[in-house]
Amino acid sequence: MFSLKRLARLGVTATAATALVVGLSASAEAANGTLTLRYPNGNTIDVTNRANFICFGIQGAVEVVNRTDANAFLYADGTCSGLATAVVPPNGSSNFSPQNGLVFRPVADD
Repeated sequence: MFSLKRLARLGVTATAATALVVGLSASAEAANGTLTLRYPNGNTIDVTNRANFICFGIQGAVEVVNRTDANAFLYADGTCSGLATAVVPPNGSSNFSPQNGLVFRPVADD
């Protein structure tokens, strides 16, 4: 039978291992770098180190410069449903009609 001290040590070790795995996978799930959005009025917004596979509302952006390590998928609607209307690869840029949704996907996922 395990002593209480040994059981506690096992719990701490398991928790630390879980935190390490979760921490590493979370960082691997981000588009590293900066994507710059330009709007019709000339304003720009930088999107930096954002999570992959999550829809971000971008409310009418008309140009993107992708300096991340992931593909940027742009959608006409703010829920990122249906087919992407533009895909901008890492180190790419594009002009388009106003887009309202953005999703990053790793290059290997295409």
